[in-house]
Amino acid sequence: MERYFWHMSPRQADGIACVVCGADFLTTKITSVPVGRSPADESQVYACQVPCAAVIAKEAERMAREMRTAAGIDDADATDVADGADAVFSVDGHFGSLLRDLRALAGAEALLATTDDISTVRYLLGLTSRHAEAAMIRARLVLARTKEE
Repeated sequence: MERYFWHMSPRQADGIACVVCGADFLTTKITSVPVGRSPADESQVYACQVPCAAVIAKEAERMAREMRTAAGIDDADATDVADGADAVFSVDGHFGSLLRDLRALAGAEALLATTDDISTVRYLLGLTSRHAEAAMIRARLVLARTKEE
């Protein structure tokens, strides 16, 4: 699921400033992580890895708890990501998501090779850019997590 962030400054919407605290990633040495998209153009937006991404995660967990309560789902039925498994290589981890992005890119390539309808080409190119960016980010995350020390 992609989260959309609203009421951002132009720098935040361009991905060069944190969507929570507004820190400028170009002038300060802060590690940033992708946290969602700008609703205006679907571009990736980022937050400081520490502490802003944790603030977003806590907010998402709170909203998920509220949704489970509203739906009548017991917390025991909910899956816990932090139960000791390596989240990078799980089916829902970065590696699994990377493989899904690569499959989407391969499918988009096959469709682009067979169509000449401009609106379809534009849609497929938008899909390609979104999945290519996500695949790049996920590949870097997997590489960083698997780096030999």
